Amino acid sequence: MNKRRLLKVAVASAVPAAMLWTAQTMAVDVAISGFIREEAAYRIGQEPNPSLRGSAYAKGPQTNTVRGNPVSEATYAAFTGQDVTNPASWVLPPAQFQKEDFNNDERWNLMATRAEVDFNLKFNENWTGFVKVRGYYTADIIDEYGKPNNFKTNMTGLNGDCGNRLEVCDRNYMIDLPAAYLDYNNGPLWVRVGNQQIAWGEALFFRVADVANGLDLRRHSFLDYASEEYADERTPSPAIRMSYNLTQQWEVETFLQMFQPTIHPRSGSPYAFINSPYQIRDDIGFDDYEDFVNGGIRFNGQFDQLGLQFFMVSRHNPDPVYRWGAGGQTALDPAFGMINGQVFSEQVFRASGLPGSPVPEGGGTYGSADWMGGAALGGLDGVEALNVLGRDFPFIGGFLTNIAGVSAMLDPSGQGMLPNADIANGIWATNVQEALPVFDMFFSILGDLDADIISSYPAENVFGAGGNYIFYAEPDTLLDQLVVRFEATYTPDRKWTNNVARDPLTQNEWITALAFEKYHRFSQNYPATFFSLQWMHKTASDFVGRPLSTIGGTVTKRATGKPKGWLGDGWDGFSFAFQQPTPDLKWRYDFSVLYDIFGGYLIQPAVRYKPSAAWTVETYATWMYAKNTESVFAPIEWTDEVGMRVGYQF
Repeated sequence: MNKRRLLKVAVASAVPAAMLWTAQTMAVDVAISGFIREEAAYRIGQEPNPSLRGSAYAKGPQTNTVRGNPVSEATYAAFTGQDVTNPASWVLPPAQFQKEDFNNDERWNLMATRAEVDFNLKFNENWTGFVKVRGYYTADIIDEYGKPNNFKTNMTGLNGDCGNRLEVCDRNYMIDLPAAYLDYNNGPLWVRVGNQQIAWGEALFFRVADVANGLDLRRHSFLDYASEEYADERTPSPAIRMSYNLTQQWEVETFLQMFQPTIHPRSGSPYAFINSPYQIRDDIGFDDYEDFVNGGIRFNGQFDQLGLQFFMVSRHNPDPVYRWGAGGQTALDPAFGMINGQVFSEQVFRASGLPGSPVPEGGGTYGSADWMGGAALGGLDGVEALNVLGRDFPFIGGFLTNIAGVSAMLDPSGQGMLPNADIANGIWATNVQEALPVFDMFFSILGDLDADIISSYPAENVFGAGGNYIFYAEPDTLLDQLVVRFEATYTPDRKWTNNVARDPLTQNEWITALAFEKYHRFSQNYPATFFSLQWMHKTASDFVGRPLSTIGGTVTKRATGKPKGWLGDGWDGFSFAFQQPTPDLKWRYDFSVLYDIFGGYLIQPAVRYKPSAAWTVETYATWMYAKNTESVFAPIEWTDEVGMRVGYQF
């Protein structure tokens, strides 16, 4: 561990260390509680996770579009050093790419043990503390082409290779401190110092005002109980947070927090939604941002039934923006030489199975159908992504320019394979018909390919407001004590992944959410039922953060962006949930649904059984459907599962 990282870990550990020292040296009231829980999820859908088999789309034979076209066949012959004047002598690539299927069709998505221990400390009337220790172990239940790495990110952590500063991990376990802080209360002043989550939003499923922290999706993605509202996923980080009551109606709250990014499921792990040939290099990306601090301020006001809030957060967006990284595979530098002043190892791709590639032969993307299908699932424009590669990497740009020039010379019509190219402006392919044989030229020469993707976290300012109002009406009617909440944020110049280009996509974005919540008692014999109905609208991206301008592609169609929604421009989603306990409180029935207007839904019924204060048994089922790649559920539609959690509290 280098000195800089050692200093950061020391700073992040200062509060829990001080708390433990204080507890040992003075009289402190300590209350200890916790639980141990077994968690399991079994896949009930027919299709396995497509991002685990070396391809997000293709398996089996795929058409090689170089074949059957005299111009592309002649161009291939020229690029492979054959006599272009003698077609009878050409050795052409196979007419089909044979894509190996690495998926073993495992049915268990999750089999894990979780333990959490809470320490509530009271030092005196002004000072209290809280520490939560979390341990999580997941069994090896999949083996596509090697044991999965579920947790290691090489970003930070107590041993330098984990995802959070106060974390120890290996590929199948993690131990961390999701909370370790001191609270100080003195009249109108409240201060919290230490590792903590900051949750400002109150929406179910939707995150609008909840902008302080990113999400850690390494354990069970976001597929736990929907009603838990990201409590387990929200990433903690060392922070100073304080509030002060200005008047009886108004409170001001502010925070400063060390930057901590969102962490997606690791490539090759059960819930991965990044295609397995592509390694997400969070370590490289986080190194450029780990010194940064996010900050925010919020004003809360309460006037009888009306509550108001206004806030501003200056942050580095925790949700990663991805760009291609240099492949670094020097084994093929001599074979290709230098093109456009760049050698093979300085461009993005690696030939899988050769020295310098972490992916076994056959485990990479192979063929244009594979490329286009994977791009569509990832919310990318597969055709424009080709032009991006040419613009960002001179080696590939030169290769594309050579294809355009050589094929034009070999084409009797003079058009060649890229007849509409505008090379001066970095445009080589303008449609699928042009792009497919160019991609297949790459794969015919190099075989299957893998690459690195580097994360970045651009700075942005988020301005927001919200309100809630409690309606009162005739007792026991549906309108009595109905809570209406509204949240909205505006982010100028927000940035997103731009077909994995070096330069991100930039656009202003509005996000709004309207929620109706109520406890209603249908019978005096039963406790009240909780209902929640919510609507979210986003102007530039969808629920999972894909820019709307690059979604909607297929294997045979480039992405054309979102269609007009029935509510106009932007993305819209609705959620509905209810909870109903039984009179003895031993049983609770939950139901949640999330609907995407572009054609998709998530449905999750659940049952909770609590036979005693110590034991809890929860079971649930999750079903997803995506009409097409415009739906936010397209990359994870396979995640139909039945889950169970059995816990013992102490």
